[in-house]
Amino acid sequence: MLTPMSRLVRLGSRQGTGVDAVLTTTFASDDIVALRDALRGALGTVWQELPSTVETTWRERWEPLAELGLPGFCVPEARGGFGLRVDAAVTAAMELGAALHPSPFAGLTASAHALAEAAEAAGSSGDPVVGGLLDDIAAGARICAFGRLGPDGRTARLVDGGPDADALLLLDRTRDELLLLAGPGDWSGEPSRHGFDITRTCADVTVTAGRGQRIAAPVHADALYELLLAADAIGGTQRALDHTVAYTGQRQAFGRPIGGFQAVQHRLADHAVRVRGMALLVHEAARQFDAEPRSQEQALAQAQRVRRAVALASLSVSSGAGHILHDLLQLTGAIGFTWEYGLHLYQRRVHQDARLAANPRAAARSLADTEGWTDAH
Repeated sequence: MLTPMSRLVRLGSRQGTGVDAVLTTTFASDDIVALRDALRGALGTVWQELPSTVETTWRERWEPLAELGLPGFCVPEARGGFGLRVDAAVTAAMELGAALHPSPFAGLTASAHALAEAAEAAGSSGDPVVGGLLDDIAAGARICAFGRLGPDGRTARLVDGGPDADALLLLDRTRDELLLLAGPGDWSGEPSRHGFDITRTCADVTVTAGRGQRIAAPVHADALYELLLAADAIGGTQRALDHTVAYTGQRQAFGRPIGGFQAVQHRLADHAVRVRGMALLVHEAARQFDAEPRSQEQALAQAQRVRRAVALASLSVSSGAGHILHDLLQLTGAIGFTWEYGLHLYQRRVHQDARLAANPRAAARSLADTEGWTDAH
């Protein structure tokens, strides 16, 4: 019988992705590289140029990735998933961001993680609706989008994937609960007018009065969502940086490539170092997620470390990625500002990642809370 991980490799190899390493149920560094290569093969992200147009209809483009097992990265193994493999989910999010993939991967994975923790907390008396949804998510049969309820408790703006999702999981911060909308007529939605990104589809959602199922919110209800959005932004920023480096090696000025000028070299080097630093923060947060506490005291300490690590990563990426992409526009000159060149697609997506995660100010506030600075001031 195939394990979930060997199934991913078998399917990835069958699609000609060139995966030679045999992945096990744990992810070593070599396995993460193999996973990344499998995703690049499935996504077809080897481009000679940046894309000038995007396809936002994501259901058909999601099916090959579902066959690779992406929906199961944070679904318990007992339900056909991989368990809590945040390191793998982060790798996938980076590749999807680099490919400008329109699927709501961050929200789906965060929803699966939150539902799994809720089901585990309920024990053997777990709700069959939650359990059934988890099974369907792991199998790739249903998509659950993630969002946050507004102060009125009935509306949620910018729900990524909302127009085409099969279910919604909305965080209600005022009540520290999750609202699961999994039935017909539980909500209504329309394409959001508040978005900036044109590579994904978001919806403004209104919950039908008296509908939905309330679930106690796990400790990390939206931390994983924020982390995967940061990973998505890093993937896009790195891809745009790679293209800009290649461009500066070809664009001629004063009889030589502009990449030969020291001022350009230094700016690109600074951006490369900053992207690397942001990626390290994201991977460190993933490592904190994947730690397995052995006692209640360790679990509480881990929750604090996760919150701090995610806040650091989110703050670094939300402020840094936009700055880098703005400068890449300057470095590419007039061509970078054109619609056809496509660099603006990454800038839009990174901006929206920050909005979906909350915003840099919210990340700064979260970090201040974990450090105890707010009490002092």
